[in-house]
Amino acid sequence: MQLHLSSWPEIEGYLKTSKAILIPIGSTEQHGPNGLLGTDALCPEIIAKRAGDESGILVAPTFNVGQAQHHMAFPGTITLKPSTMIAAMKDWAESLGRHGFERLYWLNGHGGNINTINAAFSEIYHGIS
Repeated sequence: MQLHLSSWPEIEGYLKTSKAILIPIGSTEQHGPNGLLGTDALCPEIIAKRAGDESGILVAPTFNVGQAQHHMAFPGTITLKPSTMIAAMKDWAESLGRHGFERLYWLNGHGGNINTINAAFSEIYHGIS
């Protein structure tokens, strides 16, 4: 089940049985002259969809832009400032939490996101506590 392909009544029903959501997170950046720009977003998205199908956990839309400043020399790369990414992750968590989601599982596909994701987790945790 995918959040963006569901109606709000379907999500309301889901929340009666589960408070979990899986959020794929990646990047849009170069992967050589023949690689897809979306590789780092597609991989966690595909894994999340499969995991969701097998476990029944709802899958959120893919957060497909991340930390890619080091790839900006390559056309098509899209990047976020760390502060923007942290703010967006916090907004996603706040929105989902407001509707009753209590377990947010972020599935990262891009190594360049790790430090920013950890900083966002710290801010999310301390904002909830």
